[in-house]
Amino acid sequence: MLSQSLYSYKSSLDRDGVIFTFCGPISHDIVEGVGVTLKSQLAESEVKRTTAMKVFAVFIEQVQNVINYSQERNDFDSDMGMGIIVVGENAGKHFIIGGNKIKASKVPVLQENLTELVAMDKEELKAFYKEKRKLNTNEESKGAGIGFIEMARKASKPLEFSFERIDDEYSFFSIEADI
Repeated sequence: MLSQSLYSYKSSLDRDGVIFTFCGPISHDIVEGVGVTLKSQLAESEVKRTTAMKVFAVFIEQVQNVINYSQERNDFDSDMGMGIIVVGENAGKHFIIGGNKIKASKVPVLQENLTELVAMDKEELKAFYKEKRKLNTNEESKGAGIGFIEMARKASKPLEFSFERIDDEYSFFSIEADI
């Protein structure tokens, strides 16, 4: 029975420094309510305003990624992507992790693009961001990877990402930004 292990699960999240987690269908409406909660939580923890703004901006990018690209959809509202978002603090740094199901066929290109991105320093990221903003986005992308570039620019170290194979058709994509 899940209820008997819920405290253990919560204790594990506490040990890992998780201050907020959301798993399930994510929509723009949910983002508003969750955003208010997250902002309040960050304000209460006396986080520097610039840090809180970066955490919130990366949180929004992570949520947009789930909404726009998750292959798992809510049965009641197909505009709601299914995924998970975790925000926490550990050793004075904040982390924002997002994950969602993607088509396995997308993994090689996404992995190549993210590997290129994490190899860039701050100046290269700035120039790359400007270059991408000038380009027309392709029809399948809703931002030409601008969200990943934004996360990388705000992060205090290179983004971390992984792909976990689910089956021949799908993988689970996770990405973490530390602020």
